Amino acid sequence: MFDDSILLSFSCAWDMQGLEQWTKAWYEQAVQAEFIQPPYHADADGLERLRGYFNVGLSPAEAAQAYFGRKH
Repeated sequence: MFDDSILLSFSCAWDMQGLEQWTKAWYEQAVQAEFIQPPYHADADGLERLRGYFNVGLSPAEAAQAYFGRKH
């Protein structure tokens, strides 16, 4: 019988690696835009927001603006 969990684990590992690289780029964009100064550590709610931005396909620069930019 075929084990779907193997495919899911590969998929999750790929997403986690992509998320890690994307988050590093987001951090660099946020520093460059002077939204934050190192060291900065997002809280648990912030990390969930970032994962959501990643999942919907925002670029790191778009996500930095959405995360730190002025709210209307």
